[in-house]
Amino acid sequence: MEKTPPVTGKRRGGSRKACNECKQQKLRCDIVQTPAAACSRCRRRNAEMEKEIQDLRRRLAFNPEQEEGAESHVGDDLSQCSEEAFKRRDSAPAERSRPVSVPVEQHASIATPITMQRDGSILSQEENTPWRLEDIALSRARVARLFEQYFNYYHPFLPLLNPPKPPEVYLHRCPLLAWTIICVASRRSPTEPWLLSALSGPFSRLLWSTITSVPQDYRVVKALCVLCTWPLPTTSQRTDATFMLSGLMMQIAMQLGLHRPVQAEEFTTFQMEVQGEALKDRLHTWVICNIVAQNVATGYGQPPSTIYDWALEPPSLKDADYRLPEDLMIRLRIEKFCDRVTKALYSSKPEPGEFISAEKLVIVQILETELREMEVEFGRGISAINMIHLRAAELHFRYFVFLGSNARSDDLTKLFIATTSFLGRVLDLETSPGELIGHSTNYILQMIVSAAFALMKLLKSSFSRHIDFNHGKLLFNGAISAIRRISVMDHDRPIRLADILAQMWNATGPEPAGEDGLQLKVRCRMSMSHVYDTVWRWRQRFRPVKSIEEMQAAVAAANQDISTIGPLGRQQDSSLEDPSLMIPNQFDESGAFFSEAGFSEVFDSLNWVFEGIPDSFVAPPVL
Repeated sequence: MEKTPPVTGKRRGGSRKACNECKQQKLRCDIVQTPAAACSRCRRRNAEMEKEIQDLRRRLAFNPEQEEGAESHVGDDLSQCSEEAFKRRDSAPAERSRPVSVPVEQHASIATPITMQRDGSILSQEENTPWRLEDIALSRARVARLFEQYFNYYHPFLPLLNPPKPPEVYLHRCPLLAWTIICVASRRSPTEPWLLSALSGPFSRLLWSTITSVPQDYRVVKALCVLCTWPLPTTSQRTDATFMLSGLMMQIAMQLGLHRPVQAEEFTTFQMEVQGEALKDRLHTWVICNIVAQNVATGYGQPPSTIYDWALEPPSLKDADYRLPEDLMIRLRIEKFCDRVTKALYSSKPEPGEFISAEKLVIVQILETELREMEVEFGRGISAINMIHLRAAELHFRYFVFLGSNARSDDLTKLFIATTSFLGRVLDLETSPGELIGHSTNYILQMIVSAAFALMKLLKSSFSRHIDFNHGKLLFNGAISAIRRISVMDHDRPIRLADILAQMWNATGPEPAGEDGLQLKVRCRMSMSHVYDTVWRWRQRFRPVKSIEEMQAAVAAANQDISTIGPLGRQQDSSLEDPSLMIPNQFDESGAFFSEAGFSEVFDSLNWVFEGIPDSFVAPPVL
């Protein structure tokens, strides 16, 4: 019987197939269809990203809406593509990065009119599709109108964004930034007076779901810059997250390498070359970050988290082929001066004797010289907004007089001049085109409040006979009027602060004999210490001693009164001489509150506490 000869040659393998990606990387592939399809690994690792990048480049090349500033837009998109690559290569799928507290359905409701297919391609919906945020829907025309209002009235205070870009570009690149613009613009929108109140909840959920997702896009930093400049209205500082958000803003910016814009690739796990307009945009964003962080720290009486190092010096900016706009350069110098004042005068142990030492007096003279040099250098060409910030920086500097013992008369006079000069500049905004005072930033509001408290301390002290009392009182009334104009909702903090300032003026007389009202007991809130000290003193002076049972009964009675009275209307207009500014409608004849609860609703010992106000606001009439 003949044997069948063995078959020679290579053994024929099975019909194993692999997709192109796995073939190139010599990896095991579980494909069961044609090699053109994607296996589970490719789907998991988003290998189709390169196709999307090419599609974006083609769309940018043929988009007629972006002929003007095309170079800036292309650079911005290329930077976005690089960051998307970082997200998709180094992170788990999108579902894994969602916070546990935010369901998938909620993200679907946050979806923009530009949606993504599973294969990574982009679907542009109809042009008349409204913008949606949960149950809020805005037509494209209303969105365009709100964006126009933002760039007309708010952008001059914070020149961060690029006005020529259409709203859809902002929405596609960073939904949080787009909706932040909508929220800020709706603060004084005459056609949508209800919008800010309706957006508060959905926007807050979008905010926290965005910043808890990692890795981040640097446009989220831009959104936080805008939000920290115009925070959502609150009734209590306990619920005000602005200082916390400013810290997150700086931390996210540094994590993304914005503090080293030229060396951005050193903060990523992939090769990334940032140049041209993309580099300038990152530099510009980092400058604004420091300005906003400085304003927040100064306004809240806290140490700043700013970083003014070599990256913001002229040689580094020149190496990046970037020149700061003139107004922004002036603003940066002003905020750097505020930082030096904080470190030189307010960062040491707040002992009264320290502020009359020879060393401190020399530092004060150096800072005075620097301030005068800036005023001479800026000259008359400085803008009205920058002039307000320059005068605010001088106030921040002059408040040191409250922390010393036996303040010199010359220093108190300079403080009075600085206070009246700042308030005069602020009141000029009331007559400016567009009533810019109503669009002022949270920092300007805080400095108006601090100036009003400083004026009240000076005018109620024995030093009042050395200054123009009537002029000071007139500007104090003007400060109350300006604070009310900045208010955007009934019962928000500005409107209640204005009421409390008027009531405190009427309730407090000259300081008792033997007590120096210019000496502070609250000394750790930096240049804002005098504000908290005034509140603390006033409470200690007029608060009656009550038992716990009496306090609880008073609080319950006050809450019942608030629920029966209903929402309070706001004054449409308050001139500087309006006597209603000074009506002490919650005081008895001795100047004390009718009930302790009336005080507790507004102030706690060292913090603003506006409690007992319902979460739902009634939108005020447009001023």
